[in-house]
Amino acid sequence: MPVYKNIGEYLEFINISNEKFTLFEWKPARSFKRYDLDLNIVKQNPVNDIFFHLTKGNMKIVHIRRDNLIYTVGSRNEVQFQLLEALLDHVSFKFHDIYDVEVILSYGNFSINIFNAFKNEIEDIIVQFADLGLLKRINVECRVCNKVLTLFVKKNFIENAESYPVPIVYVHEGHAILCFIDQNFDIRGVELVNITG
Repeated sequence: MPVYKNIGEYLEFINISNEKFTLFEWKPARSFKRYDLDLNIVKQNPVNDIFFHLTKGNMKIVHIRRDNLIYTVGSRNEVQFQLLEALLDHVSFKFHDIYDVEVILSYGNFSINIFNAFKNEIEDIIVQFADLGLLKRINVECRVCNKVLTLFVKKNFIENAESYPVPIVYVHEGHAILCFIDQNFDIRGVELVNITG
């Protein structure tokens, strides 16, 4: 079964924090791991509304700052970064739709237990992820692999673009391709990208 249809099997954690402490954390029932060090690394990026990607051994981590909160997700390496971004976009939207976080945080003596019920929302999002309409599946030819690859792209990434075609880099098995996607989600070109670091 494709990753996006069964994303819950690949997720390690979802965390919502501010600078001082964790407000909410979801982990699969099978997990007793802690990700405090990863979250400390994430907090070092002060930029708002930009997704950051980290690859750490056998795990991918994506995080974004929004409205003084840091949303972070960790998954196994099989999950494309765009899937994780779409997941965090939706989690962020739902969290702010349910909770008036600014008001809650303004009370100095609140308990983070107020956010415990969000676990049900997270689990619903995970189960329904493939049906939420957040992603577009695009087939792209990689001349390095001589294969047609499946690339998932966030719909809002293309729909909210300032100009077309939209460039997106897809890193695959040690190399990367640059794909140009138009407003109809059609591929307009593919180039090999030299990776540096």
